Amino acid sequence: MTRRLLPRFVRKRYAVKFALALGLVTLAIAAVGGYSYLHANEVIGEETRDGLVTNAEIQAQNLDEWLTRMEVQMRSISESAAFQSGDDRDINLYLWSVVERDRDIDAAYYIDTRNETVLTSTGSASVASAESVTTYYGRQEFTALAQQSHGDVVISDPFRPSEGAAPVLLFATTIPERPNRAVIAVANLRDISETHLHDINAGRFVVVDAAGTVVLAEDESRLLETDALETTRYDSASGFVPGQSLGDSKTEVGFARMEAHDWVVTSRVPTGEAYALRTDILTQILATLFVVGAGAALLAATIGRDTVDAVRTLGSSARELTDGNLDVAIDRDREDEFGDLYEAFDVMRVSLRDQILDAERAREEAESARREAWDEKEASERRRRHLERTAEAYGEVMRACADGDLAERIDPDEESEAMAEVARSFNEMMADVQERNEQLRTVSNVLSHDLRNPLNVAVGRAELLADETESDHVEPLVESLDRIDAIIDDALVLALQRRVEDTLPVALSDVARRSWTHVDTGDATLVVDENPRFAADPDLAAHVFENLFRNSVEHGSTGSRIPSDDAVEHGSTGNRTVSDDAVEHGDDGVTVTVGALGDARGFYVEDDGPGIPESERASVLEPGYTTNRAGGGTGFGLPIVLQVADAHGWDLTLCESASGGARFELSDVERVGRDTDDAASLV
Repeated sequence: MTRRLLPRFVRKRYAVKFALALGLVTLAIAAVGGYSYLHANEVIGEETRDGLVTNAEIQAQNLDEWLTRMEVQMRSISESAAFQSGDDRDINLYLWSVVERDRDIDAAYYIDTRNETVLTSTGSASVASAESVTTYYGRQEFTALAQQSHGDVVISDPFRPSEGAAPVLLFATTIPERPNRAVIAVANLRDISETHLHDINAGRFVVVDAAGTVVLAEDESRLLETDALETTRYDSASGFVPGQSLGDSKTEVGFARMEAHDWVVTSRVPTGEAYALRTDILTQILATLFVVGAGAALLAATIGRDTVDAVRTLGSSARELTDGNLDVAIDRDREDEFGDLYEAFDVMRVSLRDQILDAERAREEAESARREAWDEKEASERRRRHLERTAEAYGEVMRACADGDLAERIDPDEESEAMAEVARSFNEMMADVQERNEQLRTVSNVLSHDLRNPLNVAVGRAELLADETESDHVEPLVESLDRIDAIIDDALVLALQRRVEDTLPVALSDVARRSWTHVDTGDATLVVDENPRFAADPDLAAHVFENLFRNSVEHGSTGSRIPSDDAVEHGSTGNRTVSDDAVEHGDDGVTVTVGALGDARGFYVEDDGPGIPESERASVLEPGYTTNRAGGGTGFGLPIVLQVADAHGWDLTLCESASGGARFELSDVERVGRDTDDAASLV
């Protein structure tokens, strides 16, 4: 489509197309360069304007803070004990200390505003003489100053006290409870400019008042001069004034009004320096365009011309070969890539006839192979469809077995020996699983009925024996029987693990408190932080909390680390009866906390005991792992927690609590709301 848009004389001549391509590339580079310059010009202009305004705003804020500090300083001076005493010697010493420690105050005066006389003074007299201090405003202004309310601070206009003296600024305030008395501090504007005007790159700050007088400037000669930029240009709180003729060159100006006083802070940078980067970019773009143009011309005069000649020669030879002239002469003396191409043409000319014959033979062989491949493809497609049907049938049986129907079996595939072997192996495995499952159910029935019934009788007899005798053997006997009962419970949970299908809404606080009463907790304390509701099998959930509580109580309240952490060691199952809001705190017992996880869906159980080292956290979840075998430990407690979590589809994580104890997190728990009792509870 693109070639049709070109004129015919361009399409037929490679040299024209080559020159046109070079021209378009050069033009495209020029267009990109121009756009880059315009875009850079806009960006640099915005950054320059924003930078000048930002610098002015920052400097205005700094000067606002300085004026505010000076006003606070003046109020502090006027309210000092020395001025309240009225003793001229104390006042003189105090003013001397103020001038010594505050570098922004060059001199200070204690005056009588009614008589316009200086009572005492200190500091540099060359900065502001006593006469200038008392007469600059005139009698009426200082009389008004004395009549002001206590604590007001008046700032004078900047002035030069005498010929050749430094420009100064006065801060004046009355003395509370002392009529016709005032204190005046003198600030040297040259020192203030040097101290409080911060440097900016290639520019400077100038501060002017409402009348356009330069109050502060880095250039000392400009102080108290009328600024060349009219104050009417400062028409907002802050802004930018472009290209102003200030002095010998144009200047870019950013300004910001101060809040503490009627001054305007300006940041000024010469236009040439502000936009120096823009000039550099334009120079680089023009240099790039010149190099590209020169390179294109050189390329056209050398490689382009030689390429055009070679293409013409190859085109002429190709047309001869197309016409059937296999004796056309081809130059093979060139040593570059075109020489390789010429040689290839010559080889093609010599072997073309043989290739035509070979192509005919190959076509016949290819046709035969195509038919064979087609037949094989159809056979392969039939095998694929059969395997898909067989795999689907196998999958249905396997899903039925996974759902609990262990009597289902797979019919072996007669067409595939591999699939048939899979079916036979699966059937043998399921027969073995079904047999072992029946054996496990038989053992579970023996534990839950045949063994539990005589155990209940033994417990009853032991309790009667405890009522009839005071033998020291009775209590250990009862504890051992309770231990056997707990072991039977653990064994049944391990033996009858199943995938939980039917769940009920369970309140975290309810199941935690109820499980707490089923564990011998001693002096331990239970804290329930939150009370969400989650979906679970209530009985299996109770096993989780009971075993975690036993683990915390038996291993956390010892106050020291057990040499090798054990899985849950079950103690006595004696019950403790507590009210819903009862609080029982042991003196040295462990504190067990239950609450909801923050981001993840689930809950946690943690204690403030010695914790479990990271190197042993995998071992304590292994069935039978215990270091308290002599004390009756079975090592089934934490494995039961893991097994119940897996049955619910929960994730169990063992980590360290904030207090260094053990923390068990169960996540991916389906929440079903929050219980109405959200208050934290202690048991």
